[in-house]
Amino acid sequence: MVSLFWLVSVGLVVTAGAGTVVAYELCRRYVLGKDAGLLAVAAKAWRQSWRQATVVGLLAVPVAAVGIVTLSYLPTSGLAEVLVPLVVVGLFLLLLVFWCLPLVARFTNPTWRQVRNGFTLGLTTPSLTFLLGIALVLGGLAVWNFPPAAFVLPGLILLWWCYLLERFFVARGYVRPEPEAAEI
Repeated sequence: MVSLFWLVSVGLVVTAGAGTVVAYELCRRYVLGKDAGLLAVAAKAWRQSWRQATVVGLLAVPVAAVGIVTLSYLPTSGLAEVLVPLVVVGLFLLLLVFWCLPLVARFTNPTWRQVRNGFTLGLTTPSLTFLLGIALVLGGLAVWNFPPAAFVLPGLILLWWCYLLERFFVARGYVRPEPEAAEI
């Protein structure tokens, strides 16, 4: 029974990056108002980016481990001693999940370039990154105080973030705006 638990846990960690890319692509399609079958979009996104998204997602594992070890020092060292390392770990994970993985879903580049571009965009647009950080902290507090919110809040945050990213990509000229539907 324990080996099945570890097998499932490892499987979830390995596919977390690809699953996030699929979720981002589904939200992006919704935000843009594109009609397509849910399963067809998910299967296409998985096929196109599972390797790269898995590599990018696995970059988060050692950083999250450092965050967990740092958090374990909280009772003995106090908040003042662990706050800066926790903020750095949190920023790295935020940039990786909310900047790098959407780039994997949206653009075709080598993996190292996707990571570099994600970090560059996230660090050069501190207002968006800070706004996302606030949304995640507030969402985390809401889930902590009302656990059933975990079924709705992550999807709402991802949908909001997809909307902001699409506007950002169009405003910066990275993608062309979607053509408006012809008025009849």
